[in-house]
Amino acid sequence: MIDLYAAPTSNGLRAKIMLDECDLDYTLHPMDLAAGAHKKPDYLAINPMGLIPTIVDSNGPNGKLFTLSQSMAILVYLAGKSGKFLPESLSQDMIFWRDLMSICTDMTGNLMGLLTVARLPEPDQASMDAFGNRFNELLNVWDGLLDGRKYAAGAEVSIADFAFYPVMFRCKGVAPQYAQGCPNVDRWFEETGARPGVQKGVTFA
Repeated sequence: MIDLYAAPTSNGLRAKIMLDECDLDYTLHPMDLAAGAHKKPDYLAINPMGLIPTIVDSNGPNGKLFTLSQSMAILVYLAGKSGKFLPESLSQDMIFWRDLMSICTDMTGNLMGLLTVARLPEPDQASMDAFGNRFNELLNVWDGLLDGRKYAAGAEVSIADFAFYPVMFRCKGVAPQYAQGCPNVDRWFEETGARPGVQKGVTFA
């Protein structure tokens, strides 16, 4: 059994979507970030950085208890555990890792900046536009990549799709104006969002 400590942020959604897509048994422990649940001693004992998500696998490598944080590390771990969504052809492909890192650093970083400013009591529009317009610039590059790809990494669904989908899910939900003008991304987003595991994964209720 896996325990997942997460909130419905883009990083938290990644881990939950992957668990649901892999059909692995897990228990969700929703973390109320606004109430500071991630800074309480019991959680810091699991993840001293005080970040989400974190998984605790009672049947980890060699059957031992295993704790892991960082959303992308969790996706790679769960892919190995389940044997799904990271085939050999992709795991050895540096273009795949390049694009995956773009999702994790460039796309996610700009989204986090945008959402941080948006949550301020008096959001500064110039700062929002700086993050949002850069996000849209990068998204247009992805729109070009998806012109020739069915999935984020090529011809088959992979951890790249489950890393990217929560970024778009959050952007479209909070600041959709910065996600416009990318029809190939929209097509991919709609098709990925129709997957039962993804639909279950974005549900925290």
